[in-house]
Amino acid sequence: MTETFDSAQAVDQAHRVIGEIARESDEPISVDIDPDRTRETSTTGFSRMRTDWRADDSGMVHGIVQQAQGIIHRTFPDAYLIMNELWWLVREARVNKDTGEVITNLFGWPEWEKLPSGAYKEDYTRLTAREKEDFLLRITTGLLEWEQKQSSTWLEAMLAKGRWEEAMATGFISPSGRVTVEERTQRGRAYAAEDRYHAIFRASVSRSAEQLVRSMERLGQRLKDSLTA
Repeated sequence: MTETFDSAQAVDQAHRVIGEIARESDEPISVDIDPDRTRETSTTGFSRMRTDWRADDSGMVHGIVQQAQGIIHRTFPDAYLIMNELWWLVREARVNKDTGEVITNLFGWPEWEKLPSGAYKEDYTRLTAREKEDFLLRITTGLLEWEQKQSSTWLEAMLAKGRWEEAMATGFISPSGRVTVEERTQRGRAYAAEDRYHAIFRASVSRSAEQLVRSMERLGQRLKDSLTA
């Protein structure tokens, strides 16, 4: 349908469309197929289904993931230090057989030996009561700062989302004359594409920070439980 919008109508319509798009981002992808269409399809399409990124996207996506991980490591260095000090006591580090040096990952932390199942080779009975108490105290005192940092990543994610919504609204409202809602929506999407990806990136960082803090809380609780058992 083609409509002539005044500025107030365009703003109201923009808010509605942006709200729908934002909700779509948080929901699983679903496809509604007409029952009659199923008679026209077959399972041969599965043989052509992609299960990985396209070649030109793979490197870029991998780089973005590493950037997000890098932000978390730089924001919570003391949390990763505690975890790796604990793992050093209960796991076995991978060693370069030629040089005898410990193999490290992208962020400089040791890589750990794994079992054939893929699980880490570890033995938590190696931890003494004194070591548990030390780790528990460091985690407990660290949580205050980590929670504040996690809140900061959440704020950045919300600001990025707000910036994307503003850009989407600007692109949606800008066309004049007789333009359909669908055309306005597509123009808004195109105008705000870069801000949308940035918002997704910041949301991912915020989610990772939240999960890290939760993991440290659980680790502290497990250490506390083992001391009182």
